[in-house]
Amino acid sequence: MIERRGVLGGGAALAIGAALARPAAGQQHQMTNMENSMEDCIDLCIASHRMCLTTVNYAVKRGGVLASPAMLAMLADCAELCQTTANSMLRGSPLHQVLCQACAEACARCADECSHHQADQQMVRCAQTCRTCAEGCRTMGAMGH
Repeated sequence: MIERRGVLGGGAALAIGAALARPAAGQQHQMTNMENSMEDCIDLCIASHRMCLTTVNYAVKRGGVLASPAMLAMLADCAELCQTTANSMLRGSPLHQVLCQACAEACARCADECSHHQADQQMVRCAQTCRTCAEGCRTMGAMGH
C-alpha cells in the first residue's frame, strides 16, 4: 500500500518541478505571441497556396492574358513557396524565417501581377490574399527565434 506521505511528497515535487520548468511571465507572453503569430502565418500561407492554385485553374479556363506562361508560373511558384513555408513552420524548421522572407517576396510579386487585372474579381481576391500573406510572412521572417 502507498503511504500518504509519499504521495503528498511526490505531488509537491511535481508541482515544484512544473513551476521551475515554466518560463518567466514575460517569456511566456513572448512565446505565446510568437506561437500565435506562427499559427496565423501558417494559416495565411495555406490560404494563399489554395488561392493561387485555384487561380491557376481559373486562369487556364479563362485563357487570354490570364493564362500567359508568366502569369501561370508566378501563381504556381507562389503556391509552392507558400506550401513549403507553411510546412517548415509546422515542422519547426530552423529555416522557417528564411522561407518566410522568400514567401513574403513571392507573395508581394504575385499580388502585384494579379493587381493588374482589377476588372476580374478572382484576380482581385488572389491579390488580396497574397498581399495579406506577404505581410504575415514579412512579420514572421523578422521575428527573432
